Amino acid sequence: MVTRSPYEENTGTMEAKFQVSDQDWSPFANEPLPPRRPSPGPMGRPPSPTPGRASVPVPNAAPAPAAADPDRTTALRPPGLAKKSLVPEPDGTAILPVIPAAETPAPPGADSEARKKRSVKRHRSDGGLRTTVRGLGETLITLGAIVLLYAGYEVFGVSEQINNEQETLSGDLDTIWDGTVEEEGVDGAPVPELGDAFARMWAPDIRAESWTLVEGTEPADIEYAPGRYLDGAYPGEQGNFTLAGHNVPAIFSEIRSLEPGDKVVIETKENFYIYEVQEHEVVNETQIDITAPVPGEPGVEPGDEDYWLTLFTCHPRWDNYERYVVYSQLVDTIERDPAGDLPDAAIDAEA
Repeated sequence: MVTRSPYEENTGTMEAKFQVSDQDWSPFANEPLPPRRPSPGPMGRPPSPTPGRASVPVPNAAPAPAAADPDRTTALRPPGLAKKSLVPEPDGTAILPVIPAAETPAPPGADSEARKKRSVKRHRSDGGLRTTVRGLGETLITLGAIVLLYAGYEVFGVSEQINNEQETLSGDLDTIWDGTVEEEGVDGAPVPELGDAFARMWAPDIRAESWTLVEGTEPADIEYAPGRYLDGAYPGEQGNFTLAGHNVPAIFSEIRSLEPGDKVVIETKENFYIYEVQEHEVVNETQIDITAPVPGEPGVEPGDEDYWLTLFTCHPRWDNYERYVVYSQLVDTIERDPAGDLPDAAIDAEA
């Protein structure tokens, strides 16, 4: 008879209690348990076999990756790429690392509401002023362009139109002089009607061509030619032969360049009347005594030397609140030959 100690009896009893089959405790006892995979080692690699232990093959286990080639360069990937998505993050493909800007402490009072309001107001004011100045500059440039265009039209456009009309008036004058005279007016020519041509004027010091003169000083009469003041004398007569002309280059704007001693020649059907410039002056627009028989002396009867030619136009050049006046006196009379040449005083500024 074998005698067991209390310890051995107890041990045997415990082993008997816990020696149960898989079918005794689990409804899935007949199903094989899934194979356990070894926990990955560092860097996701399988654990290295422990020296002294035999490697036990694991059913259905994935094949172990090949050992890394130490001579091969592995591309760096941003951390967490495999966990989230195959699409790189915003900075995932950056060549250089993103360095956050150094935080500079704001000056004292930077967060003040009053300072923010002043800054916004200052910026708004600068923008409004800049816009105003830009708009004013564009307006001035536009006005300048308009003035230049107007000046060009006055110099070239109006002058061309006046010169064309002057040629027409000159042809009309030749026709009048060649026609029959029913009532003699100026040196064998008929009495002119308002707007009709009656003579020519030459002033070689300021113009190479002649002007054809018309009767009357109304705007419709002197639109394209100098006109005779109706209450004045005719060419060569005693008194004051007065001519008014527009302040444009093609008519009378250049009479300002006439100097004492310069000659002005009036051509009629029968004579050339040569006048010599005496003086010039600027008067008020209401000063009408320049047209008196003796200029500047209204009510005085003309004497033996009072054979005057008075030219006047608006003044200054681009306005009309004054009058520029040139006074000349008759110094010679030359009989006109229709087939002859002009006198030297009509074509030579030095005569």
